[in-house]
Amino acid sequence: LDAKRLLAPQFAEVIEKTTQPFFQPIHDLASDTIAFGRVALLGDAAFVARPHVGMGVTKAALDASALTDCIRAYGANEKALQHYAALRLPAGLAVVERARHLGDHMQGHQNQANHSNHKFGAQSSDADWVLQNTAVDLGINDASRRVATEGMTKIASKQLHSMIH
Repeated sequence: LDAKRLLAPQFAEVIEKTTQPFFQPIHDLASDTIAFGRVALLGDAAFVARPHVGMGVTKAALDASALTDCIRAYGANEKALQHYAALRLPAGLAVVERARHLGDHMQGHQNQANHSNHKFGAQSSDADWVLQNTAVDLGINDASRRVATEGMTKIASKQLHSMIH
């Protein structure tokens, strides 16, 4: 069987014992625009990253927090959405780019020369590199990080307040 020749023994055994394997393709989406008119895209509606970076829920929460802060600062209008987009578009693009790179590395689609020159730094082809580059700080700009931190603190504080009262 090809599974024994191509896969680690644990995976080969799973394939051999599975009567009807099921494969699900992994897709990602990077939007060019996440705010237009009076419409804002958040979470997976704005960006879908491969699961390798583990950022789905976190990014959605940070998007919601940033949008809330922008509406609070500018009112419920297009200006608030423009500021939201300026904060969150780079963050979403960074997550998707990171996930694509990590996914390519894990699938062996890039050669080592390409890896060593990539902006995420030199890598090795072992599990340590994958673990060190999964669900990590992407160096997203300070304004986005501040909005996220302050926004999440406000959300937690409001939830705690509503539980007490």
